[in-house]
Amino acid sequence: MKVYAKIRQNGEYHSQNISQAVYGFREMGAEIVRYQKISDIYESVTKEDIVLDYITQVEMILKKFGVVPACEDYPVELRKFMGRNVWKDTINSINTHPEKWGVFVKPVKSKAFTGHVIRSSKDLIGCGSCYENYEVLCCDVIAPKMEWRGFIIYDELVDIRPYRGDYHYHFDAEVVDQIVEAFRTIRERPMGGSLDFAVIEKNGKLQTVFLEMNDGYSLGSYGLVPIQYAKLVSARWSQLLNRTDEFDFRKMR
Repeated sequence: MKVYAKIRQNGEYHSQNISQAVYGFREMGAEIVRYQKISDIYESVTKEDIVLDYITQVEMILKKFGVVPACEDYPVELRKFMGRNVWKDTINSINTHPEKWGVFVKPVKSKAFTGHVIRSSKDLIGCGSCYENYEVLCCDVIAPKMEWRGFIIYDELVDIRPYRGDYHYHFDAEVVDQIVEAFRTIRERPMGGSLDFAVIEKNGKLQTVFLEMNDGYSLGSYGLVPIQYAKLVSARWSQLLNRTDEFDFRKMR
């Protein structure tokens, strides 16, 4: 198998995430192939390979093999840990009913637009399309004191990294353990991905909550050590392409 890594014209890797993943894969003995354009490698990539690129390009490669990744942001099994309500609506309904504003909105369809809080009509700019009435997920607005990204490899939480916020706050480890345990009950869960957590203040008390789940086929590293990051990417690619994971060393423990 080969790991294809996108580079710039000056020869540097195209992003810090790609650079970190390459370091991890190289440490595990993988063959690294550098490229500039996805069209340069499209025909050469096989189901045994991994491509380190941006989301659109990675999905193009996966689609070549008939794979369309699916990963719920707010799985039903984890909603009880969210500390807020979640419901579905359509962007046209949000647009035409100002009484529905004041909520966080993100598209069910990946990449239709970036999720954000709708407080006024200007927040709706770029959210709609005259051709499609996007289905959206709506959430109550919260104000996290601190956010973290928890990295999952084969059902194990291997690390938690600070995402943004005030370092004086810390998550409740028992709640995180409960969230991870509930994650393991999700039937179509990613073998490589992340769970985001936050501390919020609710009814005058601090509470650790689940924010969202993220797929791992093209996930930011956020400080995860390179070898673990590479293993996470490999785990998800192997799951999606239904192949043996060459970098799953659990059986060697």
